[in-house]
Amino acid sequence: MFAKLYEPEPGRQVLVKLDTGDEGPEVRTYCEPQNLGVCSIAGSWPDTDDGWTAAEKAFEEMTEERAVSLADKICASVADVAV
Repeated sequence: MFAKLYEPEPGRQVLVKLDTGDEGPEVRTYCEPQNLGVCSIAGSWPDTDDGWTAAEKAFEEMTEERAVSLADKICASVADVAV
């Protein structure tokens, strides 16, 4: 599994994806704040075996509650620009 999609309420989605970022593995959380396009935040690790192990563990441990909490923080941080 490389992605988890949650729908905490009708019409709202939170996507978490394990992927390769610019500098190595990352776990990226996506959401769509009101009046904006899709936004994301990522945790990243070095491109090493240990980095991949840590990223895979972080992805595996990502729960819906944690993902929605991150999405809520993204939405709150961009609320001023979403006019």
